[in-house]
Amino acid sequence: MPTPLTIIVPDLNPVPGDPGADTSHWPTLARLAGRGSVAPRVLDARADSLHTAVLDALNLRSAAEKYPSAAVMRTASTNERPAGFWLRMQPMHFIAGLDRITTVVLRGAGRMTAAERSSLDPVFAEHLQPAGLELHAADDEWLLRSASPLNLQTVTPEFAAANPLAEILPRGADAGPIRRLMTEMQMLLHEHPVNARREARGAPPINAVWVHGEGILSDLSSVSLPAGYGEDPFLRGIYRLHDQVAGAKPADAKSLLAQLRGPTVAVIDAPDLDALESQWLAPLARALLSGAISKLTLMFDAWQVSVERADMFKLWRRERRPVEWAAC
Repeated sequence: MPTPLTIIVPDLNPVPGDPGADTSHWPTLARLAGRGSVAPRVLDARADSLHTAVLDALNLRSAAEKYPSAAVMRTASTNERPAGFWLRMQPMHFIAGLDRITTVVLRGAGRMTAAERSSLDPVFAEHLQPAGLELHAADDEWLLRSASPLNLQTVTPEFAAANPLAEILPRGADAGPIRRLMTEMQMLLHEHPVNARREARGAPPINAVWVHGEGILSDLSSVSLPAGYGEDPFLRGIYRLHDQVAGAKPADAKSLLAQLRGPTVAVIDAPDLDALESQWLAPLARALLSGAISKLTLMFDAWQVSVERADMFKLWRRERRPVEWAAC
């Protein structure tokens, strides 16, 4: 049986900002890109890069509107289909400019901790209640539930970070209250003790929130999904909605390969390219050569690399270091 494997690597961009950077010390990544194909991933205004990658990997991109991220993530945390209209409220760091706001998504060591979220929960919950919104914890962010549907269109923080202010604020008949809510949350965060503790550990202050991922779950057609692994709540929520279960996040390629029984999608943690190269790409390249997997697809936030097993034997194709990808 053909065994294609898709690996989703969030929060990691192999392509350096400096075109003169030396990326030669990731030879397996360069070899996979050279033997196969490499292409940029398109930034989606309504779904962040990780969730877009999950939908693409599961062949659900054409039905993306049926999987509003807030409601799907709530499914993962409760193991049941949630009722009502849901939104994500994501902690952010804003830097004000002359004609635009620079939005910084909090990643890695800058993510909001569970203790920080718990410290902010009562302040936010009390403020949201008069607006008819319930606050629910969700890892390093919050989910909001509205009993009534809202006429609202939002964009993701990633899209907001790359576009002018006029193009990123919530729109629709109910956008005004949501915009005011985001402003009020900024005021609540100003000089909150949680930020003094964050600055003490070298993390950027949480001085804003971004509301997005809105929607109500609609009826879903039954689909058969490939085997899935990972702790991402959007991935796990989609599997739960289809009465399937995603397995635990694999520690490395060896542990994942031992579980393969057919087409598989995995969302992994790789803190840097060195770890990705040694713990994942080297053993996966060997698995391609041996036939243990028939195709390998690597999905980064902004790039995708795809390699068929037959490609690995095209020895005449030269390596493509990440610094060269933009020219492909």
